[in-house]
Amino acid sequence: MEVDVKNIMEIFKVNWLKTVYFNFKYLSFGQAVKLPCFVYRHVWLKKMGGSIDIQGKASTGMFKLGPVGLGTIDCRRERLIWEVGGKVIVRGRTNFGLGSRITIGRDSTLDLGADFCISGNSTIISQKGITFGEKCLLSWDILVMDTDFHDIVGFDGNVLNDPKPISFGNHVWVGCRSTILKGVSIADDTVVAAGSIISKSFDDKNVIVGGSGKDQNVIKRNINWVK
Repeated sequence: MEVDVKNIMEIFKVNWLKTVYFNFKYLSFGQAVKLPCFVYRHVWLKKMGGSIDIQGKASTGMFKLGPVGLGTIDCRRERLIWEVGGKVIVRGRTNFGLGSRITIGRDSTLDLGADFCISGNSTIISQKGITFGEKCLLSWDILVMDTDFHDIVGFDGNVLNDPKPISFGNHVWVGCRSTILKGVSIADDTVVAAGSIISKSFDDKNVIVGGSGKDQNVIKRNINWVK
């Protein structure tokens, strides 16, 4: 019989006390006993509010918080921060690598399509709503944020910068050190070039987009990428 050494070693990296607490805090008994959520060692459960809704069949270890996904991360000093007051929808296997920061406001929903992955050291902040399609991949040092936090008010008293939802299609790859801002919609099979600041929507599929400010453009068309 072959022994999967990698999976055996993975067992020792999970914080089983936090894992049991997390599952039974958020899930029904029937789902929680399967331990679909693995909480790894360096995870700060800063705020455990809101809810988690697992769509479909729950399976052991399908939702991972804090595994090491990058060789460049200092495993002794980095940690994942879970600060959730709203709703998280899980539609399949999900991976938040070590160093991820997830902040979801009370009135917001984070909707994660199947096979969602953050390599690590990236941040999702939502006060309105952020949706990912299936097979989305976020690299490192990425910020996805649907709010400005502080209101900007015109002389007429109206707020000019309300939070706006963000949506990603299926099979979207966001390159390292990119920022995705409120109101943005990105179509299926898109690659966001590293170092981009995206503040407008792109409806074209099978493209590479990038740039910042007025220079946000489709860089290349008729592409596909392999996850």
